[in-house]
This record gives sequence, structure tokens and C-alpha cells, in this order.
Amino acid sequence: MKKILVALLGIILVSPLTAQEGSPPPKKKVMFGIQTTNQDFTYEELVTIWKDAEGLGFDSAWVFDHFIPILGADTDGPCLEGWTALAALAAETSRLRIGTLVTGNTYRNPALLAKMATTVDQISNGRVYLGIGAAWAELEHEAYGFPFYTARERADRLDEALRVIKKLWTEDHPSFDGKYYTLKNAPFAPPNVQKPHPPIMIGGQGKKWIMPLVGRYANAWNAPLGLTPEDMTERMKIVRAECERVGRTDCGDIEVSAFLVLYSISDIPLAGPVMRLGARLIADERIARSVLAGSPKEITEKIQTYVDVGVSHIIMNVQAPYKPDLLQRFAQEVMPNFR
Repeated sequence: MKKILVALLGIILVSPLTAQEGSPPPKKKVMFGIQTTNQDFTYEELVTIWKDAEGLGFDSAWVFDHFIPILGADTDGPCLEGWTALAALAAETSRLRIGTLVTGNTYRNPALLAKMATTVDQISNGRVYLGIGAAWAELEHEAYGFPFYTARERADRLDEALRVIKKLWTEDHPSFDGKYYTLKNAPFAPPNVQKPHPPIMIGGQGKKWIMPLVGRYANAWNAPLGLTPEDMTERMKIVRAECERVGRTDCGDIEVSAFLVLYSISDIPLAGPVMRLGARLIADERIARSVLAGSPKEITEKIQTYVDVGVSHIIMNVQAPYKPDLLQRFAQEVMPNFR
């Protein structure tokens, strides 16, 4: 469990951001999503889990963007590629919002990524998010020959990639001459189903380089595993400041999601605290705070701490082996408390 939880911390896995500090955010429906890691399940198992989630009333489902296993010690195990799996899963579902939590920008040219996302938007009839981040898995870059730049350059490349993607999605035959990427009178068809384009969800937590990008480009922000509600509040202030700096007027529409781990639901007294203590002992306090375990009431109260600071989308990693009863109990005993 230690290696799984520690690895999840690295995955760069709404109330209006413009709410005044200290004022309660307006109450709204909370969305719930699942993330299934591509290394732990066969494609057939993914289809089963996603169809179950859709039938239970979950709002979204996500894969990750890695080419080798990142959870546990066995890097030689099977791992499906995220975007091709996502396209197939789009055809197997009809209602779930879908996405990759999150795409590593360094793995693909942004023009290619824009085309991929639009293709899945077409396949899903307008249900895809573009989840994207600066990338972090150094071992994966080394194994496959992807250059692993400094943290600053990865952030700068993400900045420029987002400019390229938005140009392709919103301009006619755009050109772009950047430091890292270029376009030359680029055609782009068919267009996206979603207008003006699929929502862009940036995943990450860096206060100096990543959070300002959320304020500049994102329709949604996903806070990675380990961030507390207080951490999220601090970063939302950075987003608001950047929105104000660039003159963005729709900052209040940025969706905020939290990435947590759905581990267990138990009616046994103190099961939740014991599980979190175990996570704290074998990992650290930040990991322990992200684990959803205990009674439905305890889990509801934990989620509420995120909702109280402006989160309106809870995305939960579903761990292998798949436990249908766990997902069902969550849908029946926790989700209704936020509807």
C-alpha cells in the first residue's frame, strides 16, 4: 500500500474562485468521478468499471497518461496507453464526462494532442475534458527517450502548448512561431463538438509556475493527491490574482476538483482512523489525508471539508482489485449527501 499511495501522490490526478475570503461559497451540486489506472486493469475490466460507474450515477471517469506502471515496484508489468484507451471507452459509455488525469505535455506535440482530443470529443459526442499537466515521471522519460527538462522549462513548454492548442481550437488556419512549437497556416477539421472547445483541466500544484497557468488558460483545475483544503485555498488565491492580472473576467467559472483515494467503506467503529493512521505510518501525513476510508458519515464529512473551500468535483482513484460493492456503497450512501 505504501508504494501505491506514494506513487499516487505524484499523479498530476466548484465554487466560484472569485468568492471573497471568509464568505461561504454558494451551494451547488458536487460532481463525482472515478480514475482507473491503466496498469491495474485489463481493457475488459475498465469497460466493466466505467459502465458500472455510469449506471450508478457518477459524473466523470478518467484514465492516466503513463506508458509503464508507476504504482508499485514492477515497471515491467502491463500498462495501456491512456488516450487510445480513452477513445475506446468513449464508445462504450454515453453519459460520463471523460478525460485523462492528466496528459503529460512532454509526451506529444501540442498540435497532435489537440487533434487527439478533438477526435475523442467527436467519438464521445462532446463529453471529453483535455486534462493536461507539465509531466513528472522522470523514469518514463528516460526509458522512452522523452527529454526530461527542468521544472521551469516543463512549465514554460506547457504554457506554450496551451497557446497552440487554443489557437487550433478557436482560430481559422492559425500560425504560431514560439520558442518550442510552431504552426503555419494550420488547417483543423472537423471542429470540436463542444463550443468553443473541450474544457481544459490543468493538473498540478506549483505556486510559482503552474497555478498562474490555471488563471491564464484553464476551465478547470485538478488539485493532486495530498493537497489539503487549506493548500487549495492558498493556490486559488494565486489563480484569482493571475486572472486579475491578465484581465480574465470568467475566473469564477473555473471548476475546482480534488483528487482522493477511495479505499474502503466500513461500519466498524474507528475503521477510518485506523486506516488513515496506517497510511500515515507507512507513507506520510499528506497521503493519509487523501484516503477516503471509514463509515459513510466519516467520508461525507471529509469530502465536505473540500466542498467548503470551493471544490465541486471529487475525483477518486479506484484501486485494484475492483470492488463493485465499494463503488455501489459510495454511490448510494455518500453521493446523495451532496446532490
